[in-house]
Amino acid sequence: MSEKMIFTKSIGKKVQEMTAARRVIATSAAVLIGMGVIAPAAVAGGNFDYGTSRTKLSNGVLWTSLTSGTGSSWNVTDAYDKTGGGSITARFGWTHVGTAHTGSWFSQSSGTTKSTKWSNYNLSGCNAVIGWMEVQGQQTFNNAPVTQC
Repeated sequence: MSEKMIFTKSIGKKVQEMTAARRVIATSAAVLIGMGVIAPAAVAGGNFDYGTSRTKLSNGVLWTSLTSGTGSSWNVTDAYDKTGGGSITARFGWTHVGTAHTGSWFSQSSGTTKSTKWSNYNLSGCNAVIGWMEVQGQQTFNNAPVTQC
């Protein structure tokens, strides 16, 4: 067998191994997303719609959206549609290039929507905004990244 054929067979085997590994990674990610363990990656500025990300939680849906502010600034809004479970005490926040912005604590019961809006922030480049909701006695739930680009 020629050196070229051996090399070609070796490369072909590596490609098959890489393809199989990618399938395992993609399947694992899909399972984790489906379980709500991780949020799906942002697509075209957000995973729900342009400039909007959505993460389904066990008792509702967490939203983060970017809208045009004054001039070249942006508004960031976090919201939670609570569809089940008991009452919670929580607060929203978001992070952009290492700087966190945190809202006030609020109480929320099932069947309600709460939101917090931060107005007129200059967001640098196409760097992602990550919205989150901290729930007392539970954890902080991060939304998928969203960008204004």
